[in-house]
Amino acid sequence: MDAKPHVLVVDDEPGPRESLKIILKQEYEVTATPRGSEALELLKQGDFAVILLDLTMPNDLSGTQTLRAIRDNGFDVEAIVITGQGALETAVESLRLGARDYLAKPYRASEVLGAVRSALSARDTRLKASQVKDRFLGNLSHDFRTPLNAIVGYSSILHEEVSDVLTVEQRRALARIQLNSERLLSYLEGLFFLTELDTGDLPLKPHEFAVRPWLERLLRPISREATENGVAIEIVCDQDLVCLSNAETLARLVGVLVYEATVATQDEAITVACERNASGALTFAIRHRAAPILGEEGVHAMEAESSDAAPASNRLACEVVARAARAVDATIEKRTAENMRTEVRVTLPVLNGSAHPSDPKRPSATNGAAAGSHETAGEERASGALP
Repeated sequence: MDAKPHVLVVDDEPGPRESLKIILKQEYEVTATPRGSEALELLKQGDFAVILLDLTMPNDLSGTQTLRAIRDNGFDVEAIVITGQGALETAVESLRLGARDYLAKPYRASEVLGAVRSALSARDTRLKASQVKDRFLGNLSHDFRTPLNAIVGYSSILHEEVSDVLTVEQRRALARIQLNSERLLSYLEGLFFLTELDTGDLPLKPHEFAVRPWLERLLRPISREATENGVAIEIVCDQDLVCLSNAETLARLVGVLVYEATVATQDEAITVACERNASGALTFAIRHRAAPILGEEGVHAMEAESSDAAPASNRLACEVVARAARAVDATIEKRTAENMRTEVRVTLPVLNGSAHPSDPKRPSATNGAAAGSHETAGEERASGALP
């Protein structure tokens, strides 16, 4: 059995510290401390993958001071900082010091788990990229991801904290910066995804996750750009629906298809639905009034569209969808209704597993399907839509 990743929680308040331990302990080995100085000693002694660090700790090293020491000592750990409402200046400083993400209090369990999973995925990608024979690719990944993640983080903070004091033109400029940065980052993530598939470095093991929060996190950055084009995205999915698949690879597949639907229509509503059929198979349906990149023959037609005559972005999108579908063993089909609305359906295979009596949407062992109750998130920034 693979060892659980080790997460370090640093918060001087016992309540938040214990709540984070409870949220994380089912999936990770968790160590908690109330002091930044103790955290630095623990990092010297143990192999921690992620640290969750409260920025406000007046009785010892502050979160910013601890983060600066982590950077100066070269500790190989992904940092997620925890901020109070309105803590714009310290959150910006933490991103400058190398924090990957931040959580604003009060946070939800799904947000904490999603941020940690995203950090772990990024860490695994970085470690594997460093082992790729072509060292240039690993350096390119780091050199592009780091500033783009910082730009996305800065613009998110500005949008949340000071948008009400900006002029209309300033808000538009901020939105353009954020959208273009996320688009460029997703291009790069698509390229790295294909490279990891080719080298066999991409983990494809299925795991359980709750579908609704996964979709919400996946579609959040896509929705921001869609709104700029007058397109609304609606999610139709039961809260208790669960899935057993590789969430990160599935996010590549669904994210690209949803993004292609948004850019192909104006002043329309797009519906992203998920449901389980009688046989236990899970289907994602993307419904819109636009022609997607997907051909009638399914994923094989997408491969055919990856010709030199097509724009580079289309060829990359087609390749990502085709390869991701094969990786999770999904089938893709397109349907056109009489009202001219297009529906692209992604159906996952039924995997063997046991039923869970508290989950009415989980298929029983008799029909051969499995799913689970743990939440996960495709990387909002790393595994969102590919333009």
